[in-house]
Amino acid sequence: MSELDRDGRDPLHYAAKNDDVAGVRVRLDAGVDVNLADRRIRYTPLHFAVQDGAVEAACVLLDAGADVQAVYDPGATPLHLAVIRWRKSPDGAMIKLLLDHGADKTATEKNGHTPAEITKGQFGFPDELAELLQP
Repeated sequence: MSELDRDGRDPLHYAAKNDDVAGVRVRLDAGVDVNLADRRIRYTPLHFAVQDGAVEAACVLLDAGADVQAVYDPGATPLHLAVIRWRKSPDGAMIKLLLDHGADKTATEKNGHTPAEITKGQFGFPDELAELLQP
């Protein structure tokens, strides 16, 4: 089942990061918890997918029950991370996917910022995506 490395990451984390849909499915079929958080910053496989713009893997994870509100150490959700890393999915596909799966636009991270507020610090963040994040 679980084959954790020293950081508490399963191959599922890396498959998600690399948008390896087949690898994600293999690990999920093997019984790995879709919400397994690593030991370093509490990243789940969904966080890894979002961080690297792996939209297809994120879709599979969400369809398998990944927690769209999972919080990692800075108190941020996958939607916060999608805003911070928006250039990995500049067409907004990741942000739209998370919103379609119920991501909370009003969730705040440890400094009290919502995803919409974080867009203000992202140079070149598209206005049309910022509009989607308005509560």
